[in-house]
Parts: sequence; C-alpha cells; structure tokens
Amino acid sequence: MDRLDFHVRYQPVTAHPYTMDDSYIQVPASTLLQPFVRCFWGSVRNFNPHDSRAYDGVLLIPDTCSDLIMIQNRDSGLIRMLFVGLNDTYTVDAWDVQEKNISVFAIRFHSWTMNLISRVPMKDTLNQAVAPDDFFPGVRELGERIFEIKNFRIRMLTAEEYVKSLIHSGQVCLPFFDGIDFILKHKGVSTLKGLAEHLCYSERQTQRIFMKSLGITPGYYMDLVRYQSVWQEMLAARSTGNKIDYIDMVAKYSYADQSHFIANFKKYHSMTPSDALNNL
Repeated sequence: MDRLDFHVRYQPVTAHPYTMDDSYIQVPASTLLQPFVRCFWGSVRNFNPHDSRAYDGVLLIPDTCSDLIMIQNRDSGLIRMLFVGLNDTYTVDAWDVQEKNISVFAIRFHSWTMNLISRVPMKDTLNQAVAPDDFFPGVRELGERIFEIKNFRIRMLTAEEYVKSLIHSGQVCLPFFDGIDFILKHKGVSTLKGLAEHLCYSERQTQRIFMKSLGITPGYYMDLVRYQSVWQEMLAARSTGNKIDYIDMVAKYSYADQSHFIANFKKYHSMTPSDALNNL
C-alpha cells in the first residue's frame, strides 16, 4: 500500500477543529504514517477534564475515524484504554466524575486503516467503545511506555513505532480498498448498486465486505463521507471568507432539496449548517 493516498483527498474533521489548549492538542503523523493515522491527540499536561473546554460536554460528530484512547489517572496510576469504532450519530462527551487528574494520549485512525493493522472483523464496533486488546497486540505494554514519558512528541514517536509494527499489506481486502477509492472519488454521492457494479460483486457481497472491514454498510459509509465532505467544504469556505452557497451544495451532493440537506446535516451534527458554523 505504498501509494495509498486517500488521506490526501479526504481529511475528516471534528465539530470543533480549531479548539486546542494544553489539555487537548492534535499533531499530524509523520509523512510515512499519514496514509494510516489521521492524527495523534491528547494532553501535554495533567488536567481535569471537567474543567476543559475540549472534553466534558463537547459535541462529538461522526468523523469516519476510529480512536485508540489511553487515559491515566495520575493520582492512582491506573491506565484505562478504549478502542472507539466508527460512529454514525452525534454524541456529547462525558467523563467519570472520579477522573479529575488525568493524562490522555490517543491515536486517531482513518476509516480504512484497521483493515491494514488488525485481522479482527470490525462488525459490531459501530458506536461502541471496547477494550482494545483484541485489535491491538501488546497495547497494554504500549500504554505503560506512553505514560512513562512526559513529552507529548516523544509519546507520539513511541506510538508511531508501534503502529508501524502493526501495518501489513500482504493480506488486505483489495475490493474493500477499491470500494473506498470509489466512494471518496464521488464524495459519498453514489449508491450500493453503483458501488457493487464498480466492484463487479453482488450487492450482498459488497455489503458483507464493508461490514467486515468497517463495521457499517457501504450505504452508511457513503452518507457519512457525504456529510463530512459537506462539513469540510463549509469550513474551507469560512476560512477563506467565501460565502457558502447552500443551494449549490444541495445539487452538488445530490440532496432532494434544501430541507433534505438541512435534515441530513442535523442528523449528524445536532444543529443546522449555519448554527454549526456559528457554534465554532
């Protein structure tokens, strides 16, 4: 997979992509790992999540990514680890009231990456936070090493070496990657029938491939990619001071009408497009 370039064409973002402080930063992976890792994120100091604007009560939207999250309670030294699969709805982040002095380090993976680093099917991981051990061999040892290090950049380098050791392309599901390529090229604007015809598989086989590799159907994934493509375009227009033409987006992304566009966006973002921008 040395020419994997999906990350160049498609860069999913969160509801608050500009929110950063010393309790929450995002750092891009090295050039070698960018096709697989969306970013590393976490804290550069110990902090109370209930006092941070980047954690407790923060809107989380479907970003078509999965996260390996490591949290250490600095008072007890205990490490809690989670693998958070893809989600298809918005949620509001919430933290245990007992967690008041913690350190966080996490790896955010692109949606296609788990097919390259884990042989465990992604089925039943949608909207779930589960123990990561089955998906990431030796992850407990990684967590111990991470929290022995204070510097975030050194933590990141340690995690990069770990991820590199997991990546293998010898037995990848090529129809899945061909399908991802097709969906990203069309910005999610397609159908199961169109995807199946492109792959030269039956619709049932196509569904099965995506359920195993992503944990969701291709139809779900298309809709999430379409929503993320819309959100990315909105943010890009806002950053350059350009006016957003919502009527043009309705046509470009094949929504039935403007009401359908707003309802679909609100389903994933909890608010209308204009409110989402104002909420930044």
